Amino acid sequence: MPTFMQKVRLALRGWSRRRDEAQKEFLARNLPRGAAPIATAPARPAHSTNDMEGLTVAYLDDSGHFAHYLDTETGDIVDVASTQTLDPPRYRRIPRRTAESESEDRRAFVAKLDPSRGRDELARAIGVPEAFRKALANDRTLERAWYSFKNDRAIAAIEKWLAQ
Repeated sequence: MPTFMQKVRLALRGWSRRRDEAQKEFLARNLPRGAAPIATAPARPAHSTNDMEGLTVAYLDDSGHFAHYLDTETGDIVDVASTQTLDPPRYRRIPRRTAESESEDRRAFVAKLDPSRGRDELARAIGVPEAFRKALANDRTLERAWYSFKNDRAIAAIEKWLAQ
C-alpha cells in the first residue's frame, strides 16, 4: 500500500503530465498549418528543481519507518522499509538529518532573529526539541519563519549531497 507521500508525489507527476499533454494539444490546435512546432525543453535530470520537492520531503521525513533513495536512472524517489537497502550505483540513499544537525539548525535560526521575547524563549529551548516546538507554537510568525528556514536548510543540504 503506498504511503501518503508516495500518493502526493504520484498526484504531482500526474498533474504535470496532464498539463504537458494539454499544452501540446493546445499548440497542435492553435499553430497554423505548416508552421514549425515550438521546441520543447529537454527533459531535466533527476536533481532538477522539479524533483527538489520530493527530495526535500524525503530528507525531512523523520518518521524512522522509511529509507529514501534516489533512483539515478528514472529520477524517482523510492521509499522502502527502513530495514531494507537498495544497491548503488543506481540507487543513492538520501541523507538523513541527525540530532546534531537539528540542534545546529535551531541555533542558526535563533541567531538570525532580532532580539525579542520569542527569540529568548527559543534560545532557552534549543537543546530540547519538544520545548523548542512548544515555544514556536506560541508565535505563528516565528513558526512560519522557522519552517521556511528549515525548508531552505533542507534544500541546501540536498543540493550539497547531489553535487557530491
